[in-house]
Amino acid sequence: MKTPLKLAAKEFKSLSTLKKMFPEKSVIHSFLMYNGGVEIPLAMSNRYVVSHTNKYSIYEFWTCLSMNAEQVQKVAMHFDNIEDPGVFYYLQETLPEYGDPFLRAGIFFLLNKYSKGGFVSRGEFTPDSYNPLAMANLRQVSFENLMVMYNKPENFVDSMESIDGRCDYVFVPVGDFTLNYLKNVESDINSLTYDETFVDTHRLKDFMETSEKKTALLYHYTRSVAKYFKNQKLYFVDQWGRPTTDEAKAKEVIVANF
Repeated sequence: MKTPLKLAAKEFKSLSTLKKMFPEKSVIHSFLMYNGGVEIPLAMSNRYVVSHTNKYSIYEFWTCLSMNAEQVQKVAMHFDNIEDPGVFYYLQETLPEYGDPFLRAGIFFLLNKYSKGGFVSRGEFTPDSYNPLAMANLRQVSFENLMVMYNKPENFVDSMESIDGRCDYVFVPVGDFTLNYLKNVESDINSLTYDETFVDTHRLKDFMETSEKKTALLYHYTRSVAKYFKNQKLYFVDQWGRPTTDEAKAKEVIVANF
């Protein structure tokens, strides 16, 4: 089952390796939930996934989809076939202002599909990127082993440190690596839009080094990320999703403390 959403920054090939790391029936708390491209397949393969986000618009989309996917689809179909770029950019700016949650969820879906790269709040209008099959996928997502939670802390690592209930693994599909720990964290957080989450790389590293929780971070490979997390276990994955010990062939890297 494919996710109905896209997000170029979080497209991964590491699913088979992740399944070997996270045994069946394990409880995985995943953070930075957005398009669900990894979380949904894990949940559908007999793992229980609690996906966290600190962005209400993302939480609202998945919650509405779990409650009444047909209604989300009806809204999306009603507003579909956006042709005017001006309408698209207006919806990007004003989405949080609409009063009905299912209206917001349906428009969230459309903005994701028409936006270059997939971010709802920003991105160039690219109608050619729209995949009509995604509309059907709206009603195919199973939430049997998937729960989406909304956390209020602006720095999501705070939520990682205060997980309630059973947690066998902490998983963070980060995507691109940014060495931002010398920047002004508060300023960076406040500059983000309603569907962007700031990744505090320094605190992630501290969490992995000090937490007793089994933690795995998924990145697009760069030499910088391998060097930064050199004291952790590194699992390299090539462009076809196959494990590799040859770092030169790596396209993704899983950083783990177990």
